[in-house]
Amino acid sequence: MDQSTQAAGRSTTAASVPPPAGRGGLLGPLVLLAALAAIPLLGAGYSLQLATDTLTAIVLAYGWNLISGFTGYLSFGQVSFYGLGAYTTALLVMHTGVPWYLAVLASGLVGALAALILGPIMLRLRGILFALGMLGLARILSVVFNSWGFAGASIGLSLPAELMPVRIYYATLVLALAAFAINALFVYSGFGLDAVSLNEDEEAAAALGVPATRVKVIAFVLSALLPAMAGGLVAWNRSYMDPTSAFNPSLDLQVVVFVLFGGIGTLWGPFLGTLILTLAGEQFGVSFPNLQLALYGVVVVATVLAFPGGLTGIANRFGWLRRPIVHAARGLPQAAPPPAAAAPPAGGKLLELRGVTVRFSGLTALDDVSLTLGEGETLCVIGANGAGKTTLFNTITGYVAPTAGTINYKGEPVTALPTFRRAQRGLARSFQIPRLMPSLTVWENVLLAARHGRQAARAQAHAAWVLEVMGLTPMWRDPASRLSPGHQRQLEFARVLGLAPDVVLLDEVMAGMTAEEREVVRNAVRRLPQYGVRGVVLVEHVIAAVADLCDRMVVLDFGHVIADGKPQEVLADPAVVRAYLGEPL
Repeated sequence: MDQSTQAAGRSTTAASVPPPAGRGGLLGPLVLLAALAAIPLLGAGYSLQLATDTLTAIVLAYGWNLISGFTGYLSFGQVSFYGLGAYTTALLVMHTGVPWYLAVLASGLVGALAALILGPIMLRLRGILFALGMLGLARILSVVFNSWGFAGASIGLSLPAELMPVRIYYATLVLALAAFAINALFVYSGFGLDAVSLNEDEEAAAALGVPATRVKVIAFVLSALLPAMAGGLVAWNRSYMDPTSAFNPSLDLQVVVFVLFGGIGTLWGPFLGTLILTLAGEQFGVSFPNLQLALYGVVVVATVLAFPGGLTGIANRFGWLRRPIVHAARGLPQAAPPPAAAAPPAGGKLLELRGVTVRFSGLTALDDVSLTLGEGETLCVIGANGAGKTTLFNTITGYVAPTAGTINYKGEPVTALPTFRRAQRGLARSFQIPRLMPSLTVWENVLLAARHGRQAARAQAHAAWVLEVMGLTPMWRDPASRLSPGHQRQLEFARVLGLAPDVVLLDEVMAGMTAEEREVVRNAVRRLPQYGVRGVVLVEHVIAAVADLCDRMVVLDFGHVIADGKPQEVLADPAVVRAYLGEPL
């Protein structure tokens, strides 16, 4: 980046203020909370029971939003945890005499424990397979409890008739507030960024150091804790529970509709969708009992078709309920460059591949590849399409396990390490086609990489510095989806720098760029040692753009290394000319 570009970036940062996260501040939520707390004053009849049922549905909606809205795992089986919680409370109250509030807490623990055990298994599935797996889980539990005599089998369980509607209401209100707070954590925190990144592109998130399995399991456990406790409160409130009501699949469908109507993956969407549709359903039932379901369906379908973002999407158009920019709601933090790294030892090997072979069924993508990357070295890998260049990068970064051979990084074997661990240790890469998080802003894309392995304030300062050196400060608030192709390449480069890596692997990072944009990236590559990068590996088809940047050049041909040496020597090698260039350069 030249000095004028950096100065422009700094002046824009100083003058800019991001759009408000939403109008009204805390006044609206406080008024709403006061209104909810005052509902029992209206009496302990129908209105109180309706309010309790509505809050229960809000809890279920927020629980579903955690796993399906933020992390993108469409679930049709959250009712499994609702039913487990309900039966846990019922059995404890009936057979142990535990107070109802302790039984409800225990139901949450049972639901969370079940999710903790099932999560690493179920979350290996994606899309419709995960949805069907969760649906099958609910069905299995329904069959089990239908046959389990200790739990009342198909007859169900009747609890002591000690109904306390006001106390149950306030307990449900507290649970609903806790559900709201947990969802707010996902919206405002770096952990929430991790969860959303898995929804956007899980493989790309791993390259930024996101521990995908850990994040998914935590989200899954929290999404189970809420419905399990809600089920416990419902069991105590109704004094009765049977398998049909505990594991009713229509309850899940209803919750999905609530969240879609309000706005999936948002903070206020589950609340608004549940509140409005519940009250509308009650009104339709009173005024048009024969048309209740039809009118209800028309309202939902019309809203979802006209406004895919739900009610929250409509509010966003008027400046209400906007999602805040994570860790930069009022402006970019002060930029700070990374601390100076200790001088590396001369002649050391940063990266070493020994006899690496990769086979996909009968296809050999890499065949006995051995190469090294030394301290301070820039290595260029070239070859025709299908030569194995991207497979080489995927193997080095852990996306592909080698069939044979070893990979050492900074003198330690990393062949068995997952991708996110390699990224956290300073092994960063870009992708052949930019794989950004489109719904996140430019700032959040870089922060996503910068936050892993760093204290929060330091990560924010580092991310702001990366935006400056890459000339992206003027567009830091823009969603990545709005960037031009050239700026998307720059942003992916910026995410690589966000990791503060020791080794950088750049996969055709200049593809599709104009000459001016290409020069920006070339200058950034030249300055990588100033940014603490100790070694660079470039894969590029535009040889003229990288020949003068390389200390060494390796040529791949059908998975074999056919040349390795100084660029001028390699490009004049007859075998390279014959296999790749066609004529000497």
